[in-house]
Amino acid sequence: MPTIVGASLLSIETCQSQFSDRRWNCSSISQVPTIPRDLSRGTREQAYVYGIASAALSHSVARACSIGVTTKCSCGALPNTAPNGAFKWGGCGDDVHFGLGWGQAFTDASLKSKKGKSKASKKAMMNRHNFAAGRKVVEFSLTTACKCHGVSGSCSIKTCWKALPDFDSIGATLKNRYALAVEVKRKRKKKQKVLVPIMANKKSIRSDELIYYTKSPDYCNPDSKSGSIGTQNRLCDKTSPGSGGCDVMCCGRGYDSFKMEVMERCECKYYWCCYVKCKTCVKTLNLSKCR
Repeated sequence: MPTIVGASLLSIETCQSQFSDRRWNCSSISQVPTIPRDLSRGTREQAYVYGIASAALSHSVARACSIGVTTKCSCGALPNTAPNGAFKWGGCGDDVHFGLGWGQAFTDASLKSKKGKSKASKKAMMNRHNFAAGRKVVEFSLTTACKCHGVSGSCSIKTCWKALPDFDSIGATLKNRYALAVEVKRKRKKKQKVLVPIMANKKSIRSDELIYYTKSPDYCNPDSKSGSIGTQNRLCDKTSPGSGGCDVMCCGRGYDSFKMEVMERCECKYYWCCYVKCKTCVKTLNLSKCR
């Protein structure tokens, strides 16, 4: 359970970091397990949150296995492919197989009825797919990490293993999936309801793509129906033409600029042995916030 708690905090931190310069800044994720309106209407934002939550869980469990904080698993299995001669397989890789399986069992439990049957509503189908998409991004992100062994730093022997990257990169990949998310509708095929793309030229949905069925609001103004809290008093960058710039963030309402003084350590020096001594400086920040 400590790993699960850590995964939930990781997903919140990553989501809010990735969207800090957007009108929708993932602030509502902090209300979970109470599900706010912007995360229950079938939007892109809901798709991202479910994807990042699932990815964080599988990533955290896989890492917990390799660093030994749980007795439920250990190092990941060594790859079946033969090394090319420049290295040998060894070390302790992240147990992605266990992390993915355990993550699926945990997340999909929320999508089952009291009788144990999978829920078949459109929302449940969307959430189930986005849970799986988050795990796929984790699976596809697995890389090879290596360590050299030898006299005086030489690399006469190199040991390699499979490892997951830092979670920030997975959060960034899912943010790209968010931008390219596929709008879907529910359709009956052979006595079974399935989700299919709205666009006629897209025939199928990839396993690592996020999906949604409700278009997002602009998140400019507070709206209880959509879950938008608006962008009033949000900080913005008046020099940027992008999403974090005042023109975009403030939705044309304008902005107010102001100065703020902050205290920070400066001119730090290391003294032998063994402490660091710093001065305290006053720094003036030029900030802007939306009206």
